[in-house]
Amino acid sequence: MTDFPTAGEPQPAPVSTFEPEAGMDGSRAGSTDGPSRRCPVCGTDNPADSSFCEACGADLVVTARAATAPADGAAAASDGPVMASSATPQTAPAGEESPLDVGWTGPVPSAPEAPIDDELVCHACGQGRIVDGYCDNCGTPPPDPRDHFTESPAAWVGGVCDIGRRHSRNEDAMSLSATEAPGSRAVLVVCDGVSMASDSHIASLAAAKEARAVLDQPFPRGAGTPDAWAAAARRALTTAVTRANEAVVAAVVEDVPNPPSCTFASAVVEDDVIVAGNVGDSRVYWLPDAAHEPALQLGRDDSFAQEQMSAGVPRLEAEHGPHAHSITRWLGRDAPDDLTPHLTTVTASAGWLMVCSDGLWNYCSEAEDLRTLLHGLAAGTDDPTPAAIAQALVDFANEQGGRDNITVALARLAGRGSTTTSEPAETTAPVEGDPSHG
Repeated sequence: MTDFPTAGEPQPAPVSTFEPEAGMDGSRAGSTDGPSRRCPVCGTDNPADSSFCEACGADLVVTARAATAPADGAAAASDGPVMASSATPQTAPAGEESPLDVGWTGPVPSAPEAPIDDELVCHACGQGRIVDGYCDNCGTPPPDPRDHFTESPAAWVGGVCDIGRRHSRNEDAMSLSATEAPGSRAVLVVCDGVSMASDSHIASLAAAKEARAVLDQPFPRGAGTPDAWAAAARRALTTAVTRANEAVVAAVVEDVPNPPSCTFASAVVEDDVIVAGNVGDSRVYWLPDAAHEPALQLGRDDSFAQEQMSAGVPRLEAEHGPHAHSITRWLGRDAPDDLTPHLTTVTASAGWLMVCSDGLWNYCSEAEDLRTLLHGLAAGTDDPTPAAIAQALVDFANEQGGRDNITVALARLAGRGSTTTSEPAETTAPVEGDPSHG
């Protein structure tokens, strides 16, 4: 055992002596036969050559020398080996304790332990932690970040993309950008993966990112008028659809019978002028605050339901009938040749610009009904930001059943007045497509 010197005093080096241990002659070690050394603390008899009491640990050598030492402090030669000092309890600095320290009570951290990252706590059981991609308690993998996410590039623009309640994967995608000044410039893109195609979550994400990259570029203003900018924005939206389609084709190299595909809807805002475009059945809405200004769906669906409505079938019947969500145009390797988007230009007053997937408008399709819903949700919340209201709309869709993935992107505008011009695609008749795309 190691003896520790008394703190604060210089100590002489201990004298080392060797004496034969009890038992070297064949007798049992620790035998009390023959001379013994009585412990002055507890009275236990110990072998004569003991330095410490076997019962209580008292220092027998120092105690004995103290009892027999001469007045002048000289050591008595008969007391055996000279010990440097008695063992004294000593604790190492915090965080450096050891089982060798007298009085050690266990490890003490030298710094506060960092709290467990909430992202590592299993959301399924609430007990385990995510290790190597799975909960170490129940084995559940963590949720996919794409199942639910929010974007808010500026205070006046925000959106939410959610998996809904029925699907095992979120095949919607959303990509937003905005400058800080309200109404100054924003790009909102929503793409909805076609559920009947394989790996359409890859298609929608590739399309949304590529389209936004195109639309983020400044548009030539020509004569510097709003009409000149709007004309440039319409050309850019057409280019964005083409580039998005190329990105979808390039995203998956495998040749599969039903390749990844998606719809497309986007709106670009600059100085309160809106240019919107869509391919498929994702939608853009303009929902003004003033009741005397009509709420509008900007563009038109490329769908079997839209064809029925064009033929005179009531909206409610067309949108809830067989093949209602089968689309006639989409982006992807097997897309129709004509992908010219339906284009609409609006000079905005105060109101809301919305781009959404059918996961929302399934439950509230008419523009006027959607305006009433949005205004009611905005009036009932303490957080009227676009991201918060988009979340409220997602919650509404989930409460109705959440049968599909849900994406809602919003921009809050307070413009100069409202006029509307509509510019449909160059080929107005929808291109016939495989009704299984829906």
